[in-house]
Amino acid sequence: MDKLKVELSNCYGISSFDEVFDFTNDRNQAKAYAIYAPNGLMKTSFSKTFEALSRGELPKEERFNRESNCVVEADDSELQKERIYVLKSEIDIASDNDAVTNILINEESKSRYDSLVAELTRIKSKLISSLQKKSKVKKSDLEKKLITDFDNNDFIQCIKLASNFVVDGDLSNFAYGEIFEPKAAAILESQEFTQKADEFNSRYQELFDKAGSIYKRGVFNPIKADSSFSTLKKNGFFEGGHKVHLLGDEQSIDHDQLQEKIRVVHESIDGDEELKKIRDSLAKNAQTQSLAELFEKLSAENVEYLLSKLKKENQQEFKTMLWASYVQSCEETNSLISTYDENKEEIDEIESAAATEAPNWSRAIELFNDRFVDMPFTLSLFNQAEAALGKERAKLKFTFKDGEDQVDCTRSQVTSLSQGEKRALYLLNFVFEVEDRKRDQRETLFVIDDAADSFDYKNKHAIVQYLEDISDTSYFSQIILTHNFDFFRTLANNFVHRNRCMMANRSRNSIDLSKAEGIKNYFVNIWKRQIENNEFVLCATVPFTRNIIEYTKGEADADYLKLTSLLHWKSDTAQITVGEYITIYNDVFGTQHSTNNNKPLIDLLFEKADEISDRDEHDGLNLEDKVLLSIAIRLKSEIFITNELRIIKSDSNYWCQSFSQFGALIKEYSAEQPTGEAIRSLEKVSITVSSNIHLNSFMYEPILDLTIEHLIALYTEIKQLELSENIVQETEEAL
Repeated sequence: MDKLKVELSNCYGISSFDEVFDFTNDRNQAKAYAIYAPNGLMKTSFSKTFEALSRGELPKEERFNRESNCVVEADDSELQKERIYVLKSEIDIASDNDAVTNILINEESKSRYDSLVAELTRIKSKLISSLQKKSKVKKSDLEKKLITDFDNNDFIQCIKLASNFVVDGDLSNFAYGEIFEPKAAAILESQEFTQKADEFNSRYQELFDKAGSIYKRGVFNPIKADSSFSTLKKNGFFEGGHKVHLLGDEQSIDHDQLQEKIRVVHESIDGDEELKKIRDSLAKNAQTQSLAELFEKLSAENVEYLLSKLKKENQQEFKTMLWASYVQSCEETNSLISTYDENKEEIDEIESAAATEAPNWSRAIELFNDRFVDMPFTLSLFNQAEAALGKERAKLKFTFKDGEDQVDCTRSQVTSLSQGEKRALYLLNFVFEVEDRKRDQRETLFVIDDAADSFDYKNKHAIVQYLEDISDTSYFSQIILTHNFDFFRTLANNFVHRNRCMMANRSRNSIDLSKAEGIKNYFVNIWKRQIENNEFVLCATVPFTRNIIEYTKGEADADYLKLTSLLHWKSDTAQITVGEYITIYNDVFGTQHSTNNNKPLIDLLFEKADEISDRDEHDGLNLEDKVLLSIAIRLKSEIFITNELRIIKSDSNYWCQSFSQFGALIKEYSAEQPTGEAIRSLEKVSITVSSNIHLNSFMYEPILDLTIEHLIALYTEIKQLELSENIVQETEEAL
């Protein structure tokens, strides 16, 4: 894949996106893009779009049900779903994926194994068909019943045992499926049958032989008679004045006469409640009726034999004897056994090797264990041989040890893991998937959504290393999305070429990507070079310069205190000029910039904040704009609170003297005005920007993660407080 065209509109949260990713391997650049996208901008929607495509589905717009459009082409052809893999930010460790099985399979061994067992499988299938006809057991249930009755999980071993079993003569009249069908078996196991089976059979047989009987063995029995006559009555036959004429009778009879005749015939059974219960049970359904018909078809000797074998203590032996009878009468039996014996040694060798040798699997596990350290479990398999030969899906075994205690778990049983451990376990599926795609050299686009979330430093570095390993495979391409600027910078400093490090920006109608700037040492490479001709940069360097003084000279230094007055509203803030700040800057960084600008720096700061707020477009990292706005927001907030407290205290000379000034100001103001309308806006400032101006001044990551739109909105909100305050003061003065 050299070029990937992506055109999206109304795809989840993406209103419009149109980019071409150029993966051409110029100057050995890794085929990977890194995209920094603050939360809520595009990251999850982009990965969900490709996840839908990987399932063969079209992405949607879920909130407003707008019509979606999606064009994703690799080298001018539609990107096939099989060539997409999405590593989601959400952690899912519930199940093993198919790749775990795929990389286990040794294709050469499996091919030979399949050829050996193919003939066995063909003969086995024919034998099962023959056994099904003889036993009348469902084909789908037959193998399970056979191995259960012989207490051996190997079908062929069961056949061998059956072929050597001594059988009591010809048992072809006995169908296992009729005798031991669950509904029929319930009758055989009932107390009435176990106690009176012989007596019932004797009297039941008499129904066919006694004088005046209306029954004929194997043709018309009591069950069929009940069904036939009930149907006639139900359909109004007798009410219509009709009668029946029974064979041997001189006259036709009506319903009442028929019932009397049947009562007399059945009297020998129905006169005994237990025997009647057996007869009623046999009439319940087709399965139990088949058992009754079996009694009719068998000779008296065979019925007696059957009843003796149906006694509880004899049933298990009778089951195995029936199977033995069927097996010994099937011509496929000897063929199956001889074919198995001829190939058994080689089959056993392949299965034994499969249980111990799995190079692709071992490589994936070693890679996981080498990269992701301090995991509380070790990995193996419950069914390596079966999975390696493609007979079963692989089942990972997670072994936890604590001293002498050990427990083995499936993936779904794994509990009590930290978020970092869960993410590492989730990434295990990713490792297997990559190794599987390497196995069949499948060209793949990997879309990676914040893979490093929840990791500590060493494991965050491990995932970067693994992503770099993936980039070494020529038929793999990656789009790595993150909202973590530190991770983004790590990708850029390791293997993603700077030309492929992009920043996501929201314009008025779309989301665009622009080349990232200042990934490595933003202060030296961007700010330090522009401070003399870029007033936005000049203002943004104040907290950085102050931090350097703090680290080198301490908080009591006069320059540190002066720069503090540029970040907090103090008695001298309005008098500090741009030239005074540049003088301090030159002293700290050894530069010689002009110090002739006598404009108060706070005035310049607010002018530039207004300019940023008035812009229609905001491209790139915007770090200087975000830092500048954050300073302006807090200064305006402190000015507002100070003026409010002066009014409340009736002290026009009030200044906050606290070391943690903004926190102290908002605390004091909240105590004086707990329900004030401004409290909510000021709390936003406290939560969003106040401490971020200082915290991580070398990385500025907290401010980076804020969108420029959010900061502009907050700046406008705080300005409105100041405007409202001025209106109130002017009104009071006029009065």
